[in-house]
Amino acid sequence: MIQFIQKIKNGFSLPVVWNIAKGNGVNREAICSWLAGQRPLIDTLLNTQGALLIRGLSGLQTAEDFEAAISVISQRFKDYVGGTSPREKVHGNIMTATYTPPDWSIPLHQEMAYTSNPPDRIAFFCTQPAESGGDSTLGDMRAITQKIPAALWEKFQSRGGLQLRRTLLSEKTMSRKPGVKKPWNEIFGSNDPAEINVIAQQKGWRTKWLDADTLHLFQEILPAMKRHPVSQVEVWFNQAHFFSPACMMAWAKRDGRTADWLQLKEASENHPELLDAIFHGNGEPVSAEDALAISALLETSEIRVKMEKSDLLILDNTLVAHGRTAFSGQREILVALLMNEPVRFAATG
Repeated sequence: MIQFIQKIKNGFSLPVVWNIAKGNGVNREAICSWLAGQRPLIDTLLNTQGALLIRGLSGLQTAEDFEAAISVISQRFKDYVGGTSPREKVHGNIMTATYTPPDWSIPLHQEMAYTSNPPDRIAFFCTQPAESGGDSTLGDMRAITQKIPAALWEKFQSRGGLQLRRTLLSEKTMSRKPGVKKPWNEIFGSNDPAEINVIAQQKGWRTKWLDADTLHLFQEILPAMKRHPVSQVEVWFNQAHFFSPACMMAWAKRDGRTADWLQLKEASENHPELLDAIFHGNGEPVSAEDALAISALLETSEIRVKMEKSDLLILDNTLVAHGRTAFSGQREILVALLMNEPVRFAATG
């Protein structure tokens, strides 16, 4: 039996840490068997605390190992079709973390909160820690939600939800877009605009082609809040702060990315059609002031976690937001998007 010590890291509630006793986590088969036995406790911790870091699993080294281990916890994986971050599949259902350049931080966010079917959980596995920086950042969305001013909360709640409009360019023209760059063929896995229109329609999205290379993708209109399916707590669940042009500029300035900031500023003034935008459900743009207020609150709520080699970090995607600090050197983090098992009811009658 694998032995571990549970502790609360750095006095915070996030994450719960399981430190595996030295020499206990050296065999993949034993790890998977142990995880299967711990699954009820893992589910309980994720549904209540929201984040679990398991440290000392030296028997896990590769993407194949990661998939084998995480499959014990959840066999329902989710694809990343329509996702905004540049990343690629490594093995089976395992992907790389974002390819966003290392001198960029990543603001706190809940994965794919701009879609109607986001993952319930997200798991990270560290195969190579950064030389410096590169901390994973976590945010307790229950605590953050309680800090949102009542007037701002009411505004987001009363205006019909939120809708993200993304500007997507082709591979040959994507350098024209400031900020995060990901071409539409990578997002949809197709080079055929007609097929992309069909995929988008199936997912409840609307497409508008400005020209042969430029696509405006209108995601679903979704509530600004989400109720956790187990705890029933309602938390802030959107990325208004992420896609607002004002927030993109503040993000670049915070990172010291002067060239990016200048590109974003020029586009905001002269070519706003090249930028992503976020709207209330009634069609009114989310104001820069409101988006920046949320962004600042999230930034000051970050809890930093330095992931070590073979660390396994699992998050409830509703209760806990995640991000990353800038880093130097090689950093390799693998990702799996997970869906909870469907609730089964006993037959009656």
